[in-house]
Amino acid sequence: MDNEMKVKISPQLLLATLRFLATEVELFSPSQMSEKILLRLLKHPNVIQEVKYNEKNKKAIEHYLFHRNKPVDYFILILQGKVEVEAGKEGMKFEAGAFSSYGIMALTASPENKSPPRPFGLNHSDSLNRSERIESITPSLGSSNNQLNAFLQIYVPDYSVRAVSDIQYIKVTRQQYQNAVMASRIDKTPQSSESEYTKIEMTLTELHDGVTDETTALFNQTQNCVAHIKSNHTGHSEGAI
Repeated sequence: MDNEMKVKISPQLLLATLRFLATEVELFSPSQMSEKILLRLLKHPNVIQEVKYNEKNKKAIEHYLFHRNKPVDYFILILQGKVEVEAGKEGMKFEAGAFSSYGIMALTASPENKSPPRPFGLNHSDSLNRSERIESITPSLGSSNNQLNAFLQIYVPDYSVRAVSDIQYIKVTRQQYQNAVMASRIDKTPQSSESEYTKIEMTLTELHDGVTDETTALFNQTQNCVAHIKSNHTGHSEGAI
């Protein structure tokens, strides 16, 4: 469908990705998100992306998925290809390939969270210098920037991730993730039906519009009901009303 994946991957890779996220990354586990909604998320436009590697300009800006000390609000899972990770104060570098993930903590950072998010699903790259990252999002008496980051719960990686070959990867933003979790909760409620949760899109605006439309329809039904009751009353009853 035109409104689904722009970057085409094989059904086998899509299934493998679904299983990996559901079993290996806690924030995407069935307790957080149903597999039905997770599949819809993976098929949503722009979630699966790709980078074409430019040999003539190896450090082109488009090769970078994460920049050290630059706030992000998304999670990335490499599907195919290789990336170079540069982490820590020493600038340690190593290569990583398929099913390495980065930025899981960005999905749980929000103004409502007053404490650092739990490090769910951290792999070798996200676990590097974990104490340094926690310090970057918790108040520090000597740093106003750290205090601001703590208040806003901004995720600031202390590493860079750069493509070193053609890659395909998953990019899930915090808003997409939160909407998918909300859709899963609706899916699990006894009152939900197929038509209700299949109409839910992974953007806040579309989700909000849907709620607004339902509210408007309910308001119109209420008005019609009141008008019908009033029309069946006598003139005396109407006067009493």
